[in-house]
Amino acid sequence: MGTHSASCAPVGSVLSGASKYTPLGSVTRMAQNEQGISTMHLVSYREHDAVRVMDELRSALASCTSYSMTFPTDTTFEKLRRTGDPHQGDERVSFRLDVVSRDPAGDSDPVRSLQSFQVIRSGSTVAVFDAIDMDAYRLKMIPAVLVTTQLNVLETGGHRR
Repeated sequence: MGTHSASCAPVGSVLSGASKYTPLGSVTRMAQNEQGISTMHLVSYREHDAVRVMDELRSALASCTSYSMTFPTDTTFEKLRRTGDPHQGDERVSFRLDVVSRDPAGDSDPVRSLQSFQVIRSGSTVAVFDAIDMDAYRLKMIPAVLVTTQLNVLETGGHRR
């Protein structure tokens, strides 16, 4: 069905806005517009750790096609695949996946959704943008204005004011 979850760990870390490297700071925000809800995780690291986060994510995406988690729900992440990378930042990667969540008691049918991600490193900050659509056959796009606006702030140092 897929690759052992240990090789997929960097992907799982990105899903939660975390990694195995100690962050210097982080913030998570949700944005909503008429198209739906997107989440943004900004995580600051030492610059060499931020580079490692991106390297490990790219390596994981080269071999990881699916993996499962049992906490907080029984969830399988399937059909992981790279998509066209954004053009902002120092490094970038984007991907999508199918999320299948099951009731631990098995009392209901699984819930299937599509999720898309853009992960962009700007200096020592790794920005993770995601969008989800509960329609299992429609991919939700991350609002370009959200990505562009946040990357402009990171690249111009506006977050330090």
